[in-house]
Amino acid sequence: MAYGPPPGPGGYGAPPAPPGGYGPPGGGYGPPPAGSYGYAANPYAAPLFDRVLSVANESEKTRATALLLGYLPAMFLLCGLDRFYRGQILLGILKLITFGGVGIWTLIDLIILAVGEPKDSEGKLLAMPREVVGTPTVNGNHVLLAGVLAGSFGVDRFLLGHTGLGILKLLTCGGLGIWHLVDLILVATGNLRDARGNSLRWD
Repeated sequence: MAYGPPPGPGGYGAPPAPPGGYGPPGGGYGPPPAGSYGYAANPYAAPLFDRVLSVANESEKTRATALLLGYLPAMFLLCGLDRFYRGQILLGILKLITFGGVGIWTLIDLIILAVGEPKDSEGKLLAMPREVVGTPTVNGNHVLLAGVLAGSFGVDRFLLGHTGLGILKLLTCGGLGIWHLVDLILVATGNLRDARGNSLRWD
């Protein structure tokens, strides 16, 4: 008696290959589904645990408060409050008695607070604004620096795409300083939007 051909693909008794198993292109194991542990809605985005780790390494003190304490009192020659706030007492005293290094130290600290990575006395990064509205495209650090150095000329508003407001701010010298101050607070705290209503991008 002759034996016929073996039954279907896989030989004798082998179960059919499960869908999605190792096989030709189109099967196999793809990226983890969106929303799975450690991944954002975009499966190719940075894992969420990286972001959580970043937040865990942040200080309870905010960069906005440090910047405003470094900027506003300095106008009255009361320098060093930003360093005291960050827990750097000796630097605060030195900055105070030297009037902010005759202004040079104050300016450098403001630039670092605007575009750098300022830290507190424990070496933790000062917290930054985290609210996201729309699709942020304008770099908040650049707007903040423009507000510190040239806010009275409306440069920060021009960067945000608010051309009309920028011209008005320029012509009024930052609303005699009041508008300049209000805008600086809004940018530092993450409450100023670009011309399309998007929040600023902090990176």
